[in-house]
Amino acid sequence: MRLIKVYSNQTSFRTVEFNKTGLSFVLAKQKNPGSSEKGKTYNGVGKSLLVRIIHFCLGAGKEDYKKFCEKLTDWEFSIDFEVGYNKYTSTRTTNEPEKILLNNEKLSVTQFNKKMNTLCFDIPDDISFLSFRSLIPFFIRPKKESYIAYNKPGKTGSDYQALLYNAFLLGLDVVLAQKKYSIRKERERIKKLEKNFKEDSLLKDFFTGNKDVVLTIIDLEERIARLNDDLSNFKVAEDYNEVQVEADRIAKELFTLNNKIIMIQNNIENISKSLMFSPDITKENIKTIYHESKINFSENMTKRLDELENFYEKLISNRKRRLLEQQNKLKLEEQYNKTTVKMLQKELNKLIKYLGEHHALDLFISLSNKVAELKSERDNLIKYQELQSAYKTRERQAEKNLLELSELTEDYLKEIESEIAELRNYFRNLSKIFYPNSVSGLTIDNNDGDNQLRFIIDAKIESDASDGINNVKIFCYDLTILFKGRNHKISFIFHDSRIFDGTDERQKVDMFKTVYHKFSDTDKQYIASVNQNQLDEIKKHIADKEYTNIISKNIVLTLTDESDSEKLLGIKVDI
Repeated sequence: MRLIKVYSNQTSFRTVEFNKTGLSFVLAKQKNPGSSEKGKTYNGVGKSLLVRIIHFCLGAGKEDYKKFCEKLTDWEFSIDFEVGYNKYTSTRTTNEPEKILLNNEKLSVTQFNKKMNTLCFDIPDDISFLSFRSLIPFFIRPKKESYIAYNKPGKTGSDYQALLYNAFLLGLDVVLAQKKYSIRKERERIKKLEKNFKEDSLLKDFFTGNKDVVLTIIDLEERIARLNDDLSNFKVAEDYNEVQVEADRIAKELFTLNNKIIMIQNNIENISKSLMFSPDITKENIKTIYHESKINFSENMTKRLDELENFYEKLISNRKRRLLEQQNKLKLEEQYNKTTVKMLQKELNKLIKYLGEHHALDLFISLSNKVAELKSERDNLIKYQELQSAYKTRERQAEKNLLELSELTEDYLKEIESEIAELRNYFRNLSKIFYPNSVSGLTIDNNDGDNQLRFIIDAKIESDASDGINNVKIFCYDLTILFKGRNHKISFIFHDSRIFDGTDERQKVDMFKTVYHKFSDTDKQYIASVNQNQLDEIKKHIADKEYTNIISKNIVLTLTDESDSEKLLGIKVDI
C-alpha cells in the first residue's frame, strides 16, 4: 500500500500529492521565525491534522472525530492509494462519517475495514484482535501518545494485544501467542469460579476447613432417607383442619361440662349436709326450761306451744321436701351431664385417634420442602466436589499444556533463528548509525512467566538517557517493521515532526540521511512532516547539494502561518 494523494471537496484545502517512491516531506514554516506574535508558530498549520485526515479516510472510529465533524460541516475528504498494481480512492464525509466510499462503493466503516484487512494484511483465520485498524498505526502513528513507546503506536488495549500486533508484524507465529493467552484465560476463569465458590455461604466453611465435604454429604443422605421414609408413610387428611377445629370445640365443651358437674356435685353435697341438720328443741324442752326458771305455764300458753310445735314441724317437713326435690333435680342433671360427657369423650377420643393417624397438608408440604432443601444442599456439595476435582484436573492439564507449549516455542524460535537474527541485525545496524558505541538490537525470546504473553520482544539501545533516544528507537523499529517485517503489504512510513523533537542535531541529520539511502531505489515511501527550524538545524551539518537532494527536492507541500489560506484547510477553524 502506497499513499498517492489527499484532497477535499473544498477548494480551500491544500491538496497533498506524495512522491510515488522515496521521500515526501510536508514542511511547516513560519513567515517570521523570530516573531513572538501570538499564534505565529509551527503548530496549527495542519501537519498533525493531515495525519488525522488520512486515518479518517482509512476507517478510524467516528467517536474520535466528533468535534472534527461538527466544525467541518459539509466537508468531504479523499485519499488515493495503491495496493500492488491496483488504485483505490477512499472518500468520507463529515456529514455521514459512518459511511465510506471505496472506489464509489458505499460501505459501512466496518465493511470498509474488513476489506482493508484483506487488501493490506495476511491475517490468519480465528485470531482475535488482529485487524487493519489495529495494525495500520505502526505505519502512520496517529497521535502524540503514539510517540511514547515504540511498540504501542495506537490503541493497543492489553499487553497481550500489543504483543500480538508486534509478533504478527515481525513474522512470528501468532498461533503460539494466542494458545498461551487462551490457556491463561482459562486458568483465570477457573480461579474466578473457585473464588465465587469460596464466597458462597454454604461452601465457606468447607474452604476454611471447618467441615468435611464427604462426611457432610453422607450425613445429608441419611437425613434425606429418614425424611423420605416419613413421607412415604405420611397420610394427609384433607379435612385435617376441620377435624382439628371440631376436636378443639368438643374438648372445650367437655371442660365446661366437667366444671358444671363438679358444681352440681358440690350443691348436692351441700343439700345433704342441710338435710342432716335438724333442731333439737321440743315443746317438753321448753317447759322444762320454764319450770326450772319457776315460771308456770298457763293452759293457754301450753296450747300456743302446741300450735307452734306443729307449725315448726310442718316448716321443717316442707324444707326437707324442697331440699330433696332440689337434690333429685341436681342428681338428674348430673346424670344427664355425665352421659353427655361420656358421649363427647368418646367422640373426642375418636377424633384424636384420627388426628394421630393423619397429618395436615401444610405439615406434609413443610417436610417436603425440608427434603428439597437438604437435597439442594447435598447437590451443591456434590457439584462443588465434582467441579473442584474437574478444576484441579484442568489446572494440572493447563500446567502440562503450558509446559509443552513452552517447549514447542523454544524449538520454534531455534528453527527461525536466522529470521530473528535478520530482524535483530537490521535494527542493530540502524541504531549503530546513531549510537555506534552502544549495545543494541531487537531481541525475541520465549516468555515462561506467569502471564498471558508468549514472546518477549524488546528493542534495545543501551545508551545514556538522552531525550532523543526514544525517538531513535521508534524510528529504527518502524523501519525494521517496514523493510524486514512480515504479513503486510504496506509500503510507507509516515512520521510526524514529533519524532525529531528533542533529538540531537547530528542525529536528525543521520535520520534524514538514513531514510534517503534506505528509500532510494525502492518501491517504498518515507513521508514526514517537518518544521523549518528542524531543517535549519540539519542544514548546518550537510552540504548544500546533499540538502537539496534529500530535502528540497522532496518537499511536496509547504504550510505556513502567514495566513489561513496557507494552512492545510485553507480556513480558520479550531479543531
